[in-house]
Amino acid sequence: MRARWLGFICAVPFALRAQGASPAGAPQLTPSLKIAVGRLADSVRAVGLPTDPLFAKAAEGTLKGANEERVMAAVRRLARELSEAKAALGDGATAAELEAGASALHAGVAPELLARLRRAAKERSAPGHLVMPLVTLADMVARNVSAEAAVTSLETLISRGAADAQLATLRSEVERDITGGERPDVAVQRRSASIVRGLEGRAPAAPRPPD
Repeated sequence: MRARWLGFICAVPFALRAQGASPAGAPQLTPSLKIAVGRLADSVRAVGLPTDPLFAKAAEGTLKGANEERVMAAVRRLARELSEAKAALGDGATAAELEAGASALHAGVAPELLARLRRAAKERSAPGHLVMPLVTLADMVARNVSAEAAVTSLETLISRGAADAQLATLRSEVERDITGGERPDVAVQRRSASIVRGLEGRAPAAPRPPD
């Protein structure tokens, strides 16, 4: 259940938005909690970090019935994780990448492993290109894949140009294998190797005809 919830949060980054103005069905923050989160958000914003996740985390804690002290402890932890994610992913990381990186850190991934993914993807220049790799990493670690095995497999796939759809397939196949009783690290190694074979077997692009 923890892995399923974490995967949902990563794949659909924080539906609970806006400072205290929660969407329909989401809890309103108490005035004191809204003020406390707002003060922390001001500090986070000043160093270039996204603030929406902090309010989403506070709303989540309120929904679960946690008291304000526990809610603020979780919000402060998230702020630290966002800061660590930025240090690992670099100043150019998008808000979505920082959120996904923070989720990976929360799942138990070390910051230096996030930096390894960033280096593996350095040739992929599209903004937000690390979101799916980080989502996949967080989800697999939450399913008891070791962080080292998950990152090693993702490094290989990213460096070979694996698309987001292939990483999504990896997530679902690894989940199915683990549910079926396969050891987590064996599952990710076997499934990623299969994707690599498919990538290596792709036909090269046809050369352009001369003008």
